[in-house]
Amino acid sequence: MIASMEAMLASLGAAPGADAIACGTYCAVMHPLPVAGFLAATALVLAACGPATDPVPNATSPAALATSAAADARAGGPATSEPATSEPLTGPTPDASDPASVFTTTRAELMRVQAERGPRRALAQLERRIERIPALAGVCHAIAHELGQDAVARAGGDARAALEQGSEVCGGGFVHGVIETVLGDSKDPGRDLLRVCAPDNSGSCFHGVGHGVMFATGMDVPAALDLCDRSPSPELSNRCGEGVFMQLFSSDLSAQHVAGEETVDIARDPTRAQARCRTVRAHYAANCWFYVPTVYLTAHPDDFAAAMTWCRDSGTRVGRQLCARGVGSRAVKYHPDDLSVADATCSAAGALTDSCLQGMGSYWSVHHEGRVEPSDVCEQLDPSQLRKRCRAVV
Repeated sequence: MIASMEAMLASLGAAPGADAIACGTYCAVMHPLPVAGFLAATALVLAACGPATDPVPNATSPAALATSAAADARAGGPATSEPATSEPLTGPTPDASDPASVFTTTRAELMRVQAERGPRRALAQLERRIERIPALAGVCHAIAHELGQDAVARAGGDARAALEQGSEVCGGGFVHGVIETVLGDSKDPGRDLLRVCAPDNSGSCFHGVGHGVMFATGMDVPAALDLCDRSPSPELSNRCGEGVFMQLFSSDLSAQHVAGEETVDIARDPTRAQARCRTVRAHYAANCWFYVPTVYLTAHPDDFAAAMTWCRDSGTRVGRQLCARGVGSRAVKYHPDDLSVADATCSAAGALTDSCLQGMGSYWSVHHEGRVEPSDVCEQLDPSQLRKRCRAVV
């Protein structure tokens, strides 16, 4: 089994490392798009090595998944009508020390801009504001979601018309908001999830499908994942699974980006969230472990060192590695303009350092909308042993 896993990873360009885990050396893999390719490949490892669970349906080549994911990242979304840096800022400045104030003030102003000037201008302002208010990075995805929800409502439920006005700023939140609204209102989400992203069937769109099927099923995770199974390919079902667990574990509680009593409870309770991941079937377990640190960081804001310790208690080596990767990713997401936070987190991660670094690279690429490789994050670190390690594993 180990040999077969190492052979699979070798085809991805990964060499077995000193910190190899029991089921191969998946943690050394770094696809061009962080979450998509890596989690898809890890799903294959979990299916082969994990406990007896449902098998991965129609698994495709991990190399093919990586190629598709990279293309999706670099394709981005429709361009804004003018560069974000030229968009004049309007409205009041929120209290940067209060995430709830940052969310509510920014959301209200950008909803006004969208109503008056359209989604392109609102999203351009959102991107510009992140440069001025770093605290906005932690809730900008939720704001973009709500802009997408509002845009599709203004378009009379026409997803394509709304998507044509959007962009991939803040991790594609606008796209996800459009799709989740359409599927949440659908009388036949199993049919409509095959229509809403066609013909392009981009990974970002199917991540939005994951959010959407959660709303469509009333936050019923098994039912939502059954709908994800209907996606056109294993890669896209994996992207759908990302959206399911991002919604379940939403860290944007201050932004009220949750729905359903169980979602609120799990998103506040690290113990329950971790227990949920232990029950998820193999094809989607990687998504669960990657996103679960958001719950810990909701309960303990910015305590990344403690979150890493919490990951070590996940119960399985695979879960620990993926959880640590999620912590590294969140450290960059919440502090994209201060990488010293992520640097300190990964420096103190011990045996989980490689996974933490890979997580840093993953969100660094997302933050730059796929315009830079994940490995670019290594060059942003101060010259140190960590930078050298980063270059080796990312």
